[in-house]
Amino acid sequence: MSTTKELRPAFTSEALSTFEHTMDEVLTELLADGVLSSRDVNETRARLAQKLMRFASSGRSVTQIRQLLSRAVRNEQSSARHRKECRRRRTAA
Repeated sequence: MSTTKELRPAFTSEALSTFEHTMDEVLTELLADGVLSSRDVNETRARLAQKLMRFASSGRSVTQIRQLLSRAVRNEQSSARHRKECRRRRTAA
């Protein structure tokens, strides 16, 4: 094993179960609020999992992680809508 590789933190099966439940809650909330469509769920779940691991590795609580995940996806969607609107305005001009 290379000594230059970063060691990854390990999580218990209970923690992983909690993480899965947290992602499900966030996805359900985002779907209910119309932030996501059902076709975006699988792609978003993968991004949430990556973000969740970073947040959990930094010692955040489950509540903080849930809030951060929800906010991150909302910001991504808002940014994407804004970019789309800007492109549409440029092509219309």
